[in-house]
Amino acid sequence: MKLLFESKGNILDNEALINTLNESKTTSAEINKRLVEAEATEEMITTARSKYTPIAARGSVLYFVIATLADIDPMYQFSLKYFKSLFNLTIEKCPKDEEEDRAEVLIKAITLATYNNVARGLFERDKLVFSFMLCAKVFIHDGLIEQSHWDYLISCMSNKDRERPEQPADTIDWLSSKQWKAIADLAHYLPDVFQTLPNDVNKVRIWVDLRTPNDLPNEGITVCLTPPELKLPDGDWNQKLTNFQKLILVAAVAEEQFIAAVTEFVRISLGKPFIEAPAVDLPLLYADMDNVTPLVFVLSPGSDPMSQFQRFAKEMNYLERIQAVSLGQGQGPTAEKLMEKAAKTGDWVFLQNCHLAASWMLRMEEIIKERAEDPTQTHESFRLYLSSMPAKSFPIGVLQNSVKVTNEPPKGIKANVRRALNDMANEYFEDSVLGNDWRKVVFGICLFHAVILERRKFGPLGWNIRYEFNDSDRECALLNLNLFCGEQDAWDQRCLRTILTRFFAPKILEPGFKFSESGIFYPPDVTKLADCREYVETFPIQDSTELFAMHENANLVFQQKETRTLLRTILEIQPKAGGGEKGQTPDDIVFDLAGDILERLPEKIDIEQAKADHFTLDAKGRTNSLTTVLTQEVDRYNKLLQIMKVSLEQLQKAVKGFVVMSEQLEMIYYSFLLNSVPEHWSNSAYPSLKPLSGWVKDLILRCEFIRTWMISGQPKSFWISGFFFPQGFLTGILQNYARKYDLPIDHLSFDFTVYPEYRDQAEYAAQLKEVKFGETVPADAAIETPKDGVLIHGLLMDGFRWDDEHQIIADSVLGELLVPLPIVHMKPEMDFKPDPRKYIAPLYKTSVRAGVLSTTGKASTLPPTRRSTVGHAPHRI
Repeated sequence: MKLLFESKGNILDNEALINTLNESKTTSAEINKRLVEAEATEEMITTARSKYTPIAARGSVLYFVIATLADIDPMYQFSLKYFKSLFNLTIEKCPKDEEEDRAEVLIKAITLATYNNVARGLFERDKLVFSFMLCAKVFIHDGLIEQSHWDYLISCMSNKDRERPEQPADTIDWLSSKQWKAIADLAHYLPDVFQTLPNDVNKVRIWVDLRTPNDLPNEGITVCLTPPELKLPDGDWNQKLTNFQKLILVAAVAEEQFIAAVTEFVRISLGKPFIEAPAVDLPLLYADMDNVTPLVFVLSPGSDPMSQFQRFAKEMNYLERIQAVSLGQGQGPTAEKLMEKAAKTGDWVFLQNCHLAASWMLRMEEIIKERAEDPTQTHESFRLYLSSMPAKSFPIGVLQNSVKVTNEPPKGIKANVRRALNDMANEYFEDSVLGNDWRKVVFGICLFHAVILERRKFGPLGWNIRYEFNDSDRECALLNLNLFCGEQDAWDQRCLRTILTRFFAPKILEPGFKFSESGIFYPPDVTKLADCREYVETFPIQDSTELFAMHENANLVFQQKETRTLLRTILEIQPKAGGGEKGQTPDDIVFDLAGDILERLPEKIDIEQAKADHFTLDAKGRTNSLTTVLTQEVDRYNKLLQIMKVSLEQLQKAVKGFVVMSEQLEMIYYSFLLNSVPEHWSNSAYPSLKPLSGWVKDLILRCEFIRTWMISGQPKSFWISGFFFPQGFLTGILQNYARKYDLPIDHLSFDFTVYPEYRDQAEYAAQLKEVKFGETVPADAAIETPKDGVLIHGLLMDGFRWDDEHQIIADSVLGELLVPLPIVHMKPEMDFKPDPRKYIAPLYKTSVRAGVLSTTGKASTLPPTRRSTVGHAPHRI
C-alpha cells in the first residue's frame, strides 16, 4: 500500500511495485489455503472430540456420585485430584485397539475402575447404595430413567397422608391394605405408567420373582427384571415396564424383595462386577501407594487388620522393619518420631486407632502434607499405614488423598465359625483328655458364638440391645468356660441362656445330635481340626432362620429394614432441589405441608370442659387416680401442640422470607422434605417410629382419645397406645385398687385375661362420630366394664399371634408381622404369683425395644403380660 501511495507516473513501469503485488497475491492464496486447512483440521478435531465427549460426561456423573458419599460417612472422602488421577490412569492403561469402539471401552473401564477403587473403602452396608446410585445417575443422564420416577422411588411418597380410593371389596385376597395404598399412590403420582394398575390388580395376582421369565407362572401380572436381549413372556405389564419401573412396582408390592431386585437391576445394567465386593488384597492396595500416599484402614467394631498386615509384611520381607504404635493420650510425639526416623530409613509405620488421638490429627495432617509437597525428601521405600474407626476428627485432607479400605468382621454363620476354627491351635482342639466330647463342646461354643453374632441383623427381634460379641468373648468362653459376662438387658439374658442350652448341654454329646431340624448343623465326630474346618465349608452361604430358632417373618423384617435403610440413605444425600408434584420447589413443598398440618392440628384440650364425674371425691376426700392421669396427659399433649403450632407458623414465615431461617427451623424444613418427624417435636413427644405423615395422623387420633375421655367419661376400654406416659396410667390403676381395698400398692401387680373381642381405635373413633349424644357405641355394647382393673386395647404382637379358637398364643402366619392383640383385662392382684403354665412376655412402647425412661432410668418396657400357652415350644422363652 505504501508503494502504491508513493508511486509516480505509470505504475506498470514500477518493477518493484509489480513484484511486491505478485508476492502479495501468492501470500494471499497461501493464507486462504491455510485457512481452508485450519477449518478442516478444526472440524476433524471437533469430530474426534465429540467421540470422547461421552467419556467426559460419564466422568462428571461418576465424580458427583462419589462426592455425595461423604454425607453417608465422614470417612468416605475422595478429592477431585484423586478422581482425575484415577480417570487419567485408567485411560492410559486401557488397550488402544479397535479405535472405533474405544470410547465405549473407555467408558466401561472408567466406570468399573471408579467402582473398584471407591467401593473397597466403603463398608459392606454402603456398597449397594453406591453401585445403585452409580447405575441410576448414569441412566438418568442417558435419558433411560425419568427424574420424576427416581424421585418417587426414593422420596417415600407412599408414606404421605392423602385421601386414597377405597379398596374394592372383591379384591383378591393376596393384596393387603398397605399394598393397595402403595398401588393407588403409583397410579396417582405416576399416571403415565401405572394409571390402570389398580384395576388390573383386582383381577389377577402380581408375581414378583427374580428368576428367568420361563420360571414364572403364565397367569397374572409377571414382574421380573430381565436383560434387554432376553425375550419377555406374554403379559402386558412385564412388557411395557422398564426394569427401573419394575423396581418401583417391587418396592410397592414386595418390599422384602427390593434389595434382591436392586442387586439384579445393577447386575443387568452395569454388569456382575458392580454387585461384588472388589478385591482388597494388600498387594493390590500396596501397588496404589507410594512414599507419600498412605493407606487408611477404616475399622468397624470387632475388626483388626494387624494380623493381615503382618502376614503381608512377612511376604514382602518387611516384618522386622515395621514401626507400629497404638495412638492414644500422649502417643502423638512418639508417633511423630517414628515417622521421621522411618522416612529416612525406608521402614514402614503403622499408626493404629487414630480416632483415639483426635488432638494430634491436625499435626499428623501437616506432616503428611509436608512430605507430599516434596516426595524427594522421603525414602522411596517408606510407607505409612493408618487405622481408624469412623470419626469426624480424622483429617479430610488425608482421607481425600489416600488409599482407603474398610476392615470388617466376617458375615454369616459359615464365615464366623470358619474364622473361629482358623484362629484355634491344633493342640487345643485335638489333645484334650476328654476326646470327642471336648471337641463337640468346643465346636458347640464356636457355633453358639456365630449364632448370637448373626442374630443382631434381625434388629430388636434378635436382641433388644445391639451387643458387640467379639472374638475375645469366644476365647474367654473356650479358656474359662465362663461365657459373656457383662451388663445386659434382662430379656436378652433370658434369650441368651435359652440359646446356650441348644449348643452347650449334655445332649450335644449324644450320638446323632443335630443343632437344627434340617440336619445340616451338628457337632462333627472328628479328631483333627482340619477335618472340622472341612466340615464347616459345607455350610450354606445363606443363613436360614432355623438355626436361630426364629420364624421366617424375621427374615421379612430384616429385608424390609434393609430396603428402607437403602432408600433413606440415598434420599438423605440427594440435593434438596426438587421432588415435589407438578414441579414444586422444596419451599413450596414445605410451605404447603406446614399449612396442611396447621389446618389439621387439634385445638388445645381445655380441661375446663371435663365431665364433672372426674372430680368426684371418694369417702376419704381423694380424687380418682385416673383423673390425675388424665389431667397430666392433657398438659403433656397441650405442650406438644403449642410447640408444633409455633414452629409451623414460624416455618411458614421463614420460607416466605418474613423471619430469619434459624438452625432449628432449617432442621424442621429438611425433616419435612424427608417425611420424618422433626427432632424439635420428637424431643417433646412420646416415643414413635412413624414417618411424619403417619405421626401427625396418630397424634390427631391420640388427642381425640384424650378429649373424648375428658368430656364423656372413662371409656369401657382404654387405648393404651394413645397415652403420652402409659406408666402413669398403670400406676393409677394400681393406686385406685389399693385405695379401694386398703392394700399396700408395692404388693400389687397385674394379672391379665384376654377377651375374645378386638378393637381398632381409628374405627372406634369413626363410630363415635356417628352416634348421637347419649347413645352407646356399637363396639361398647359387646363388652362389660370389669368390677376391678381396666380393659385395654391397642397392643400389637411381634413374633407371635393370638389363636382366637383356642385362646392361646401361636406362631406367626408368614407375612403377618405385627398383628393386633384382642382386648385385655388388666386386673390388680395382691402378692400375685403367675401361673407357671402361662407365658411371660415383655411389653414395649415401640418395636425398637430399648431406651431409657426420663423418670426411672430403667429400660422402657411396661410390666410383663402373661398369656396362656399350650406345651412348651423351644423357641418361646
